[in-house]
Amino acid sequence: MFGSRQVSLVIALAGSIAGAAGTASAADKPAFVSGGKFAVCTDASFPPMEYFEKSGDKSPVGFDVDFMNEIAAGWGVSLEILPMDFSGLLPSLEAKRCDAVISGMFVTDERKQKFDAVTYLDTVSVLAAKAGTGHVGSLEELAGKTIAVQTGTTFVKQLEKVNEEFAAKGLEPIKVQLYPKASDAIQQVLIGRAYAATTQDTELAYRDLQVPGSLASIYEFEDPQAFGVFVRREDDNASAVMATIIGLKDSGALAKIAERWRLDPKKLAIRQ
Repeated sequence: MFGSRQVSLVIALAGSIAGAAGTASAADKPAFVSGGKFAVCTDASFPPMEYFEKSGDKSPVGFDVDFMNEIAAGWGVSLEILPMDFSGLLPSLEAKRCDAVISGMFVTDERKQKFDAVTYLDTVSVLAAKAGTGHVGSLEELAGKTIAVQTGTTFVKQLEKVNEEFAAKGLEPIKVQLYPKASDAIQQVLIGRAYAATTQDTELAYRDLQVPGSLASIYEFEDPQAFGVFVRREDDNASAVMATIIGLKDSGALAKIAERWRLDPKKLAIRQ
C-alpha cells in the first residue's frame, strides 16, 4: 500500500503527464481550429473525391469528405463543408471564409506562391472520350477538335499553351469549351457535344464504375500531379496538417478511405 505522501506524488505525476499530453495534442492542432471548428471550401462536383449523390442533397460524399471528417475527428473539432464553384475556392480561402481547401486540387508552383499545401494523393490527368474512340498518339491529333474543360482548373492554361504551339505550327487550334463543373464537362462527351474532356484518372475510374464501358482514356498527359490540402500561410499550420495526415496514413485510416472509393492506396503520398 502507498503512504499518503506517495499517493500524493503519484497523483501529482499523473496530473503532470496528462497536462503534458494535453499540451502536445494542442500543439499538433493548427491555429485555425482554436474555435472548435474546421471549415473547408470544396467544389462538390468531382467524383469520387467530392460530389452530391443526387440533386437536392445538402451534404456531399466522397474520398475528400471522408478525409476531412477524419482530420476533424483527430483534432476533436466539428467539420463545416462550404460547397462552391472551383474558381472561387482559393479566393475564399484567402478571404478567410474557410480554413482550408480540400477539393481534388493540384499542388502547383503557382498556387504555392501564395498558399501552403500538403499533398495526399498522386494522380495523372487524362483525356476521357466515349468508349471506342481511338487512342491519341500525340496532342497534334486534337487540332480542330472540341475539348470540354472545367473552369479554373490547370487544364485551361495547359490547353492554351498547346494552342500557342499549334499556332506556331500552323495547326487549327483546339476548341476549348469551359464548364463550371467537372461533371458538366464529362456530360458534354457523353451527349456528343465534345470529342473529349480533361479529367483525372480518379474520376475516370469512378465514371467507369458507375456506367461501365461508357468512357475510355484516350490520352495520358505527361505531367504527374498530386492533390493537396491548401491552407493560408500563417503560423506553422501546414506542418500541423501534415503531421495529422501522416498519422492517418500510418494508422491505415487513409488506406481504408482510398479502398472505399476504389482508389489505389499505393498512390497516397504525403509531402509539403
